[in-house]
Amino acid sequence: MTNYIVCPECGYKLFKLGDGSNVEIRCPKCKLKLQIEIKDGKITILKIISEKA
Repeated sequence: MTNYIVCPECGYKLFKLGDGSNVEIRCPKCKLKLQIEIKDGKITILKIISEKA
């Protein structure tokens, strides 16, 4: 099954992903960094607030 993933902050359509996907992306519209995982039909979207230097 293919899922359309949108940014939870601004609603920008990012891409399509299938089951078993695990990606990290920066939204081109609002610049929010996200980690997205799809496993067994469950979609998890985590906002990456800050990075360690």
